[in-house]
Amino acid sequence: MRRGKPLGTKKQNANTREQERRFLVYCEGEVTEKIYLRGLVRDLRDKPISLKIGNSHGEPWSLVSSAVAHAARADELFDEVWCVLDVEAPQQAPSLDRALRLARANDVKCALSSPCFEVWLLLHFDRGRSYVASHQAAKELEKVLKGYDPKGKAFDFDDVRGHTEKARRAALDLHDRHEQPGRQIECWCVSNPCTSMGSLLDALDYRP
Repeated sequence: MRRGKPLGTKKQNANTREQERRFLVYCEGEVTEKIYLRGLVRDLRDKPISLKIGNSHGEPWSLVSSAVAHAARADELFDEVWCVLDVEAPQQAPSLDRALRLARANDVKCALSSPCFEVWLLLHFDRGRSYVASHQAAKELEKVLKGYDPKGKAFDFDDVRGHTEKARRAALDLHDRHEQPGRQIECWCVSNPCTSMGSLLDALDYRP
């Protein structure tokens, strides 16, 4: 997605660097997702990639709307715009389908987790491979992620960083199990459990 004022020339440091790629990411949750994204920001600081985290949170429709509005501002330019969304379970988030249609119409990509982002974190620990409701996923994560509390939802990114590739492979396995074969998870998958967070990491070329 290219909107707003052009970035201009390549950024420079002691050595000439390739042009920086800019990402805008909005996340539904205020704590867990943001901690994870901030961890990515720190790890990517020496690469020609800029990841800006949106300052709005909430249900899918309002989140995607905020991302679309941000990307349309005249003073910024992004190569890709993403939203990190939950499907929720046992009932799907009411505005999810409408939000996904809005995202498609505006070239916004979605990293979708069913039922919730906690499934992506569970895959870092070889968990989260069976159907689970949103509140159950949080309870299960409490058992394996040090310091995680289902109420506060905070954790230390360092405790998951080393397991990212494991989670990526597990997510692809789930994707294939749900009869959606291919090298990359379709961003709109809603099968439970399933997550396309690995697609965002691939776009960022993130390899810790």
